[in-house]
Amino acid sequence: MQQQELTTTSQAISRIQITNAQIVRKCIQEMNIEALYYLLDVERTYQDWQRNEFILKLEYVMRQFKADGDTYLNAVQGSCGGSCSKGQNGYLFIGNNSKNYMNLLFVEEQLELQDLYECSLFRTNFENIVLNKRYYLDPSAQRMSRFFAEFNASLDAE
Repeated sequence: MQQQELTTTSQAISRIQITNAQIVRKCIQEMNIEALYYLLDVERTYQDWQRNEFILKLEYVMRQFKADGDTYLNAVQGSCGGSCSKGQNGYLFIGNNSKNYMNLLFVEEQLELQDLYECSLFRTNFENIVLNKRYYLDPSAQRMSRFFAEFNASLDAE
């Protein structure tokens, strides 16, 4: 009987597959920039930047998290709430001490990571998340976010 249980357990374990995107998420949570050079495909662009440029921008943001006392980033799953990438899954990365944050959408096809990019309309299913300052990989995304916030506020005032 014990041999049968071991066989069933080993069969169940062999079906578990860790995707490249899951490993990338874990490296971002651990702020392990060096590993991303091996995990992200040099032939792909990420948020329309070559891999190395994307990683350098991500490294700059990681330094900001570390300067604010963060040693780890918690990941909360969510998705795009807008019409541009509606429903595309990603993560809200929150500093474990500062509660500063950033988000990235993870585009996968057939368990292969195709792209990573920020989302101005990122949403999670949680309402009580404490967030402080948002960090951006792309400063122009920060300007666009402010524009949309001001535009929406003007519509609400009417």
